[in-house]
Amino acid sequence: MSGLEENLGPGYKQIVIGLIVFAIGALWGLLIAQEDPIQLGNLYASAVIMLSGAIMVLLGTTFGTNNSQDRASDLPEAFGELSTLMENVQKMLTGNNNSEDE
Repeated sequence: MSGLEENLGPGYKQIVIGLIVFAIGALWGLLIAQEDPIQLGNLYASAVIMLSGAIMVLLGTTFGTNNSQDRASDLPEAFGELSTLMENVQKMLTGNNNSEDE
């Protein structure tokens, strides 16, 4: 397993567990889909299990590594840049573009 740790980082155990949980949910969903009257409650439960596994994998890749590429702050930074851009556009459209604001 040290090869996985080298490639995926310290969060490799969470990634492996998330993939296993996702596969269990997918297999359960396939078994339910083979029934003649499909029970949507069970199909929904298998979808929730699959989604839980996918989220575990994403969290393992985001928070489980020490690489600078795997930061969890990219989305908030993008929202901050977008809101600043929207404020500048709004100021330009309303004519309130004062030099004091910049």
